[in-house]
Amino acid sequence: MTTPRDGETIRFLHSADWQLGMTRRFLGDESQAVYTADRLAAVEALGTLAADHGARFIVVAGDAFEDNAVPRSVVLRAVEALAAFPVPVLVLPGNHDPLDVSSVFRCRDFAPAVEGGGVVVLDGTGPVEVVPGVEVVGVPWTSKRPDPSRLPALLDSLEPTDGLRVLVAHGGTDEIYGGHSPSVEAIAVASLEEAIGSGRLDYVALGDRHSVTRVGSGERIWFSGSPETTDFDDVETDSGHALLVELSRAASSSQRGACTVTPLRTGRWSFHAVDSRIDTDADLDALAERIEAMDDKPRTVLKLGLTGTVGVALRARIDDLLETWDALFAAAYLRQSRTHLVVRAEDTDFTDLVDGYAGRAVADLVAMAGTGGAEAEDAGHALSLLYRLVDGETR
Repeated sequence: MTTPRDGETIRFLHSADWQLGMTRRFLGDESQAVYTADRLAAVEALGTLAADHGARFIVVAGDAFEDNAVPRSVVLRAVEALAAFPVPVLVLPGNHDPLDVSSVFRCRDFAPAVEGGGVVVLDGTGPVEVVPGVEVVGVPWTSKRPDPSRLPALLDSLEPTDGLRVLVAHGGTDEIYGGHSPSVEAIAVASLEEAIGSGRLDYVALGDRHSVTRVGSGERIWFSGSPETTDFDDVETDSGHALLVELSRAASSSQRGACTVTPLRTGRWSFHAVDSRIDTDADLDALAERIEAMDDKPRTVLKLGLTGTVGVALRARIDDLLETWDALFAAAYLRQSRTHLVVRAEDTDFTDLVDGYAGRAVADLVAMAGTGGAEAEDAGHALSLLYRLVDGETR
């Protein structure tokens, strides 16, 4: 392998978890269509970033596709996007799109990406010298079941290099998951750091975790996160990025060249988990002000956890706002596991609004709502709906 000149800096982009073809159950048809288009746009942005920052190549650390059975349109559009990239792209099969007999990377529609030479699938057959003096090695998934022996075997086979070597792998690390993860291979961080310290690796590009995350004690092991947001901010933080990696070789073999990692923004979506206690109109005013200040509402999803004790009129106002937010944002809904609104119903809430049989029904609901039992919340919902309907007719 050709050795990079002393002090020469090599730049490349580290990405992962594109999961093209992903759907979100809480999005309606219109918002899902925008989300699908934006996920592809975030991938396309990598080509522009590579050109703007002088990156020589791009590595994708697993899960480029949501699964191996994504619609044909997803594959064709991905190939079209890849064909426009100005630099080579090295793609690792992950646990979502493993390199098995049904692999999307082996299908007829993906073949033009590989045959054109712009895309290399890291199939584990050996190192790839992507540019002179820089080789990439990968540990692909060959089924949805992890094989914990493959990465240690690869690390043991590597010798120190005079060039630069990048490892691309997919899975959770023991540092993050504590060594216990049912769906992904737990990667031992200590073994990666030892390979780096012994000169066998210069950088480790990881995929699986959708948030930008530095791993270990140094600056050479990273999860890039997903290029577009996939989950709420109580689970996923700092997603919607790619990483610009800059590696250089030192003048002396006894020294270590520099490694600099810079997150670059690629995504547009935000998924917010918002918890709030509502007991008064002022509490709801504060929540509404916070939510209405959010930017790019058509690309923002709200998951609300509301607790408190409210009157019927206040509960009706909450429901009105929820309907408005659901129409204004990509989606907005109550998180049932974190929502408990007790309706404090009083007969005076319906004074001059209903009488006769309806009035007697209201009295029964008021009594039920005040019990605090299993049916109390349903009764509160019913009172809120009745209040909104009757109050709307009397205006």
